[in-house]
Amino acid sequence: MRARPQHPPRALLALGTVALLASCSGDTPTSTDADPASKAVASASGFSICHRTGTTGTIIQVSASELVMHLKQGDYLTSLFVSREPGQPSDEAHFRHIGDAYGAARDGRLARGELQSGACRITITAATGVYRGTDDVANTDKSLEHFPFVVDVPDVTLHGALVMGLDASGRATGAGATQAATTLSPIAPLSDQGGGALFFVVGDPAGSAGNGFTVEGFVLRSGSAPGTDAAGFGLLAFQVNNLMVQGNRLEGFFATLDLRGSSGVLKANHLSRGGQCDVCIAGPGTYRVADNRILAGGTHGIFASPAIDSDPSIAPTSEIVADIVNNEVRDHRQLPISAGIRIGAVGLNAPDVHGTSRITVRDNLLVNNSFGLMIDALFPQPDTELRGDVDVTTSGNVVRQSCQADLLVAFTRHRTALGSGDDPYLRNSTYQLTLGGDLPFSDAWFSNPGGLGNTLLVNGHAIGHITRQFFDPDSCPGATLATAQAAEAR
Repeated sequence: MRARPQHPPRALLALGTVALLASCSGDTPTSTDADPASKAVASASGFSICHRTGTTGTIIQVSASELVMHLKQGDYLTSLFVSREPGQPSDEAHFRHIGDAYGAARDGRLARGELQSGACRITITAATGVYRGTDDVANTDKSLEHFPFVVDVPDVTLHGALVMGLDASGRATGAGATQAATTLSPIAPLSDQGGGALFFVVGDPAGSAGNGFTVEGFVLRSGSAPGTDAAGFGLLAFQVNNLMVQGNRLEGFFATLDLRGSSGVLKANHLSRGGQCDVCIAGPGTYRVADNRILAGGTHGIFASPAIDSDPSIAPTSEIVADIVNNEVRDHRQLPISAGIRIGAVGLNAPDVHGTSRITVRDNLLVNNSFGLMIDALFPQPDTELRGDVDVTTSGNVVRQSCQADLLVAFTRHRTALGSGDDPYLRNSTYQLTLGGDLPFSDAWFSNPGGLGNTLLVNGHAIGHITRQFFDPDSCPGATLATAQAAEAR
């Protein structure tokens, strides 16, 4: 019987908020693992299990004859294998669907009460091949995977066959170092902004959580064809810790990697054809975004916000801490305003939460974006607290061919600073910028009017209350009218 995890109540609530969210090759791989297909066959002669002692466990190898005894005493399998090839073993460790393998891992975690952490990590290795699927709940075709995979139990790794090649700078090329690849491919585009996703990773502090989830070595597709609208989410995460997304190629998502109130590492991924949000990270949480290549996609390549959908009566403050290091972000020129990297002070649907963004931006290559780096208030609303602080340090970045400016700094939403909106300005807020020679402030555009109690410090020096910008909304061509209207609304 096919196992499909049910959405927990928190997951259903989170999915309801989604609509509100504003080739080359290399020689250095992200992993040297062999094609998982060979691993699956080899495992027939033995099994990897977690030998439990109280709440701790040790991974050991046992023979097929020993397995039943170990399972009866509470030990469990830690290596599961998925393959569509004929001839694979028929036992507890082998599956034909990724969803079934994850369902078995999930059922075991819940039965043992491993809700926030596991005694041992469970690794699901998917062999090379294309795994077709659907997010249509009415489609009961048992040959398909069913999306999203709702990950709400801890310490599970999903490992595919793609070994991501890296260029001389250590960034993802998008090309595999071998011919092997494991692909998730919907038979139709994921449902639109209402929440269609391949992965939905969720945590409940009072229940179970997808803490420690790792996905690596996959080609992830949205189902949308090149030249058509992007669709759905690649991975959407809420309130999980120690998430790892590494060495994947992601294509055609409306929002590709979207992490909220979490902590995690997004490393050596290749993103292309995004619709709105390529890499979006929101606090409270701590993140590392490194060695990714992000091409011609969303409105902003990397987007950092201190909060999202936060209730100030529960959490009056929220902080995001992030290292954005050694990424290549290029060709983000959607009209009217877009940027390679955008960092903000006030979160979406959290106008009365005092946000703080502490971000390091180091050794990135930002090319042919409307703005290279944008620092603004994000989502200030009238008659709210209108307070948020930003602390940004830059060094070693290469910023080229910015259509408007390499750096924009504003104590209001970007559009108002550029003369095309009437959003309120922050009050009694501080932006502290430590800029290396990569982004000289003498060339920056900024908006810091007086009388509001705001402080702008650049390399320890207070900047006067003035505004400087030379914005031309028509000078970055290339977006359709529909794209421009959608971007203006965000």
